[in-house]
Amino acid sequence: MNDLHLAPETLDRRALLRALRALKKGDFTMRLPLDLTGIDGQIAEVFNDIVEMNESIASELARVCKTVGKEGQIN
Repeated sequence: MNDLHLAPETLDRRALLRALRALKKGDFTMRLPLDLTGIDGQIAEVFNDIVEMNESIASELARVCKTVGKEGQIN
């Protein structure tokens, strides 16, 4: 897991952009620090939630594809 931040109370916009680009490429290891406060903390929390949701969806999609490819049906 990669934590990206400048200072505990400030979200580094460059780090956020790197994390967003990684997520776009399917890298679900990037996380923003949860020790941020205020709006920066809320952004970090929501970003991390979105990463976890996308990772879960990708995992389920891979499972379904494997099942359909093997059995020819979705269960």
